[in-house]
Amino acid sequence: MKKKIFENLRVSKKAYAAEITDTVDAAAEMVNVDGKKVLVGYWHNWASSGRDGYKQGTSATLKLSDVNEIYNVVPVSFMKSDGVNRIPTFKPYNQTDEEFRKEVATLNAQNRTVLLALGGADAHIELVAGDEQAFADEIIRQVETYGFDGLDIDLEQLAITAGANQTVIPTALKIVKSHYKAEGKTFVITMAPEFPYLKPGQAYEQYIQSLTGYYDYIAPQYYNQGGDGVWVDEISTWVPQSNDELKYEFLYYLSDSLIHGTRTYFQIPNDKLVVGLPANVDAAGSGYVIESADVYRALKQLKEDGNPIKGLMTWSANWDVGKDVNGNLYNNEFVNKYKDILN
Repeated sequence: MKKKIFENLRVSKKAYAAEITDTVDAAAEMVNVDGKKVLVGYWHNWASSGRDGYKQGTSATLKLSDVNEIYNVVPVSFMKSDGVNRIPTFKPYNQTDEEFRKEVATLNAQNRTVLLALGGADAHIELVAGDEQAFADEIIRQVETYGFDGLDIDLEQLAITAGANQTVIPTALKIVKSHYKAEGKTFVITMAPEFPYLKPGQAYEQYIQSLTGYYDYIAPQYYNQGGDGVWVDEISTWVPQSNDELKYEFLYYLSDSLIHGTRTYFQIPNDKLVVGLPANVDAAGSGYVIESADVYRALKQLKEDGNPIKGLMTWSANWDVGKDVNGNLYNNEFVNKYKDILN
């Protein structure tokens, strides 16, 4: 009799523990981005070294759970090769797996999406044909370990086209998407290419074509591109990213070009387009928008055209709470300027 009671007690405790885990660990759920505006802020998986900005300012070191709550999508930077294994991976720089999962759970409980960003400016990733399943398995391991809701392709420079990346990465992501779809979950797929790569024959075309119908949004980086831009017949003008006097024109016409697949750019549907801007002058070498009115004017015109976009992205949430070379706090400048896009 006692044995049966203890067996029942163990079963009850096990069921209770499972129930508590399901209730408390929000990281087990996948928060998708369907049908909502997004304000995307990247998070640094490293401590600030100080004076790490383009203008010698200093980015902030902060916990994932301390990212401003207005950012409803937070890509974690970065998943990349560890120098030993070819398959990219991720590890929290100053926390245990359990501690970092709790950080992700905190955001998920607030209905915020946490992505794992693949690449970054200095990442060398070079997959080869046959790596598709191994890479998919590693992504799934990351999701199960930390609770990520999806993956952001953030490859830059040589890593975009290195090895078989252009075929292996999309195939692996399709495997992962299907894996979680079978569980009734939505695995989010996004990209953050530099905008010059969004032309026929350029580096990101194959990623976007391969993942059409699978990706949730594309967030082109409208920064760090100097004089590159778009020729606009309607105003007979070359509109470069670096011209602050033509900032509205750049924001509007580049977005319009991408939405319609015109002016030498290929198409990204308006409801899957997220415009990427630097948080401040320290976060990027160029592309900072001095007058937020230029952004709102461009967004308003796109909406009036019948092409409202999905949102804005910034590099980065850490820079948004960093400080300039003189020690003046940036004090959530990006969030404060653009939070109204979520309404």
